[in-house]
Amino acid sequence: MGGTIEFIDPAYEKINKELMKLDPSIDSYLKNLIKPHFTYDIEIICEKDSREITQEDLNKLWMTVKSSQHENILITHGTFTMKNTAKFLEDLIDKEKVNKKIIITGAMVPIAGFSISDAAFNLGYSLASFDSVLFGVYLCMNGGIFKADEVEKNTDLLRFE
Repeated sequence: MGGTIEFIDPAYEKINKELMKLDPSIDSYLKNLIKPHFTYDIEIICEKDSREITQEDLNKLWMTVKSSQHENILITHGTFTMKNTAKFLEDLIDKEKVNKKIIITGAMVPIAGFSISDAAFNLGYSLASFDSVLFGVYLCMNGGIFKADEVEKNTDLLRFE
């Protein structure tokens, strides 16, 4: 869905792509650095600041989730409205009785171009959490797995609590 986790600053993009030959995408990060012991597919719904996500974007997300052959769905998302998206998906999962594990994660600092970022940790913790959650929708930030109504973004401390 976009958000800070994959934000590409033009200044860093030039350095990453031309000098260091780095692609700041989640796919590149997983494929080239993590090399996971599982297969995955990536679907791009939109690449937006979460404050710009529309109802059309959410509907497209839902149709993608619902039609996916996968049981585990990881959504990268901007932190400003990830709770809203979680609630939107939660309502539809319950209403339509869809058995999926959906984890939504993001970052306060982008994954590439910065030496200190919460992105890699949040992404890794999210992926590792699928084995420990039941069907439903969760937010994964700062080493915690939360339901949408259990957590708030604290912009002063740059964390979810």
